[in-house]
Amino acid sequence: MLDLMRKHAYSWLTRAVVIALIGVFAFWGVSTGMFTRIKPVATVNGHQILTKDVDQQAQQLRRKLEQIYGPEASEALARYNVREQALEELVDQQLVLDEANRLGLKISDAALEQMIEAQTAFQVDGHFDFAIYQTALRSENMRPADFESELRLEMLQQLMQRMVIQTVEVSDAELRQLYDQSNLKLALSYVEITYKDFESTITPIDKQIADFFQTHREQFREPERISFDFIRYDPDRLAAKVNPSDKEVQNYYNRQRDSGLTHPEQVRARHILIAVAPDATPAQKAAAKAKADDLLKQIKGGADFAKLAKQFSDDPGNKNSGGELGYFDQKQMVKPFADAAFGMKAGELTVVQTQYGYHVIEVEDHKLAHVETLDEARPHIVEALRHRAGAEQAHQAIDQDLGDALSGKGLQQLADKRGLDLVKTPMLAANESTPEISDPSLMRDAFKLNPNDVRVISGRDAQYIVKLIERKPSYLPKLAEIEPKVRAALVRQMAEAKALELATTFLKQVKDPAKFAPATASGKLAVHTTGDFSRADGSIPGIGEFHEAVQEASLLSGTPAIIDRPLTLDGNAYIFEVTSRTPPTDDQWKAAKAAFKDQLIRQRQAQAWESFVQELRARAQIFVRPELVGEQGTTM
Repeated sequence: MLDLMRKHAYSWLTRAVVIALIGVFAFWGVSTGMFTRIKPVATVNGHQILTKDVDQQAQQLRRKLEQIYGPEASEALARYNVREQALEELVDQQLVLDEANRLGLKISDAALEQMIEAQTAFQVDGHFDFAIYQTALRSENMRPADFESELRLEMLQQLMQRMVIQTVEVSDAELRQLYDQSNLKLALSYVEITYKDFESTITPIDKQIADFFQTHREQFREPERISFDFIRYDPDRLAAKVNPSDKEVQNYYNRQRDSGLTHPEQVRARHILIAVAPDATPAQKAAAKAKADDLLKQIKGGADFAKLAKQFSDDPGNKNSGGELGYFDQKQMVKPFADAAFGMKAGELTVVQTQYGYHVIEVEDHKLAHVETLDEARPHIVEALRHRAGAEQAHQAIDQDLGDALSGKGLQQLADKRGLDLVKTPMLAANESTPEISDPSLMRDAFKLNPNDVRVISGRDAQYIVKLIERKPSYLPKLAEIEPKVRAALVRQMAEAKALELATTFLKQVKDPAKFAPATASGKLAVHTTGDFSRADGSIPGIGEFHEAVQEASLLSGTPAIIDRPLTLDGNAYIFEVTSRTPPTDDQWKAAKAAFKDQLIRQRQAQAWESFVQELRARAQIFVRPELVGEQGTTM
């Protein structure tokens, strides 16, 4: 069949089939500058990764983030350096393909043919239809040979990954031990002795301050600082006056109507799972159902869904995020769950049973399947075309302007020519910023420059031409310049020592748990109680994240029991009494075992694959070009 396919020309399948293989268009556009057209972004064992490859991969990542985060996608993208991550993925893909070739692994024509025939987009009534296949390919104007090559590479990478992760195993004993550790319930009583209670009583003399400064000089070292000028080549600003024609808008709509402008029905929901073991008795099932019904009643009465999910859900994958599942389509959930969720409106709640147990479901949003009309899509299309035009202009402009800047032209002159702003920064340390610097990669890479260096730095959503103006080395100030700062640091250290000293003295009186309450009463110390909380959280109610204390409390045997040393956090001292330790029951373990094992296996498989890829990286020769990815050329 593959030979027959190759006789027919030209194209690609719909986005629904190949979203993992191509992006719809490159975020940065297609550069016509000689500078980016010739040089690869990176080389991996001699294989070139080009700008268009990074652009394409970055666009895929953006679309995936948009699918995962929905309305919050823009906020997520602001924290995520998409182009850097895209390059990392392309490097890893090439390393995996090189290793597959070294091992002599191949995807046969028969396996490739079977994969193509299995795609539902090419089927009619469940059977492969060659005419449909041809139509799908022609719609994207790409040759079948290219599609086959890309799909074959994708299958080869998947084969390598299966070979690595299938070696992962976890014994039942280890599973139970990890489950017990993660689901242990603790309850504590504690005394908090804060250092601030002692600060007002401490008045150090000049000699103490001078001695403290001499022994802690590095603590007061001023960091290295730089100042630099930069121009931000913002694609949207460069293309602000671009007005796509009706024909361009129509052509874009025709290309994207069956992919980017066709939206399947989706639901955003969260759930609380009350797990039921496959061999559960009728009584156990009834108890789980009653618990789910009670939680539903509490939520309808105003209880916080997220808090109840953290406390009661048996789904370890999302309980700590309040049971949040994000957006999903009907095929992504087991049928009873999907049937229930997709039959609900936003804000509705229900309980549904699946093979995993009982789920309390709340639907947060429900999007019906639809295809955008041309009028509906026009604003988005105009924005996309305008942005693409701006990206092309940015590429061309920055290629030309970098050459001009290196030839001696001032950045102010270049900024004025483009209608852009020249930003002049004050002296900044590496962890400092200004309102004009919204991209951390700009500061990071500017610090790699020398005075008068001019470079292109690639950021999350724009590129910059940067000139380093001044670099001020790190230095140690004189005591007279920072005496108040040194005095405050010394006072705090002495106050922390007094807090720890008092906690140590108090602990000597309460090594026996029976003496805890009388000793606190005698010392007029406030006793705080936590109630039951999960060890897995790593946080203590009333205090916050305190992993050391949670770990110590978990290791004690028998209750009540006193942790035998004061523990400190942020300068404050604590004495803890463990009032109860409640491990999960056998019934809880049986009910949660399948889901817990599945999550742990997937986690271990991901770790095994990551370790495998890191080993490939360690053996590889990887070179990245700074002017195209925003970092100095380094061998990775």
